[in-house]
Amino acid sequence: MVRKSRLFLRPGERRERTISTNQLEERLRRCTFIVLDMDGVLTDGGIAFDGEGRPFRTVHVRDMTALTLWRLAGGRTAIVSGLGSKAVEAIAVQWQCTEHHMWVKDKARVCREIAQCHGVPLDEMAFLGDDIIDVRAMETAGLAVAVADAAPEAKKAAHLVLDAEGGKGPVRELVHRVLTAQGRLEEVLEMYCNRKDA
Repeated sequence: MVRKSRLFLRPGERRERTISTNQLEERLRRCTFIVLDMDGVLTDGGIAFDGEGRPFRTVHVRDMTALTLWRLAGGRTAIVSGLGSKAVEAIAVQWQCTEHHMWVKDKARVCREIAQCHGVPLDEMAFLGDDIIDVRAMETAGLAVAVADAAPEAKKAAHLVLDAEGGKGPVRELVHRVLTAQGRLEEVLEMYCNRKDA
């Protein structure tokens, strides 16, 4: 029987996934697939509505550039969101994410399904989250990453807490860290800059 972790921390309780710098660098080097939460990661967590009551989201251009860099490096990306909208779908399509899933309640299950579908070992998957509903997915992935302003539970589950807050470049920071660890950052930047203009 698999024991599920509690999502909430009791007052004063600590649940840490501390690893050494060498172990972190190894996990960054192994990463081939990045799974992203949407709200609170690609966005700052705020959801605005237009005059017709339709939600829309604002994302940081540096994160979108990072998705392109990651794709040029051969990396794959999925967006797994507990909510959904045409904006989520448009972002995933525009930046050529491998998959996107909306209205997901069990993100850990979806991560396992993505890994199985694409033949990716879970230890090569990173999950970038911000809230308690991301914790089980973070515990599933080989590299658990949290944004700087994540909920305490998400930070405790993370191997790496980024300096960037949600909606303010966390994907750029993570992709930069991964490509640097893999020794490919300069090569991929060169590929990006040498693309033909549309």
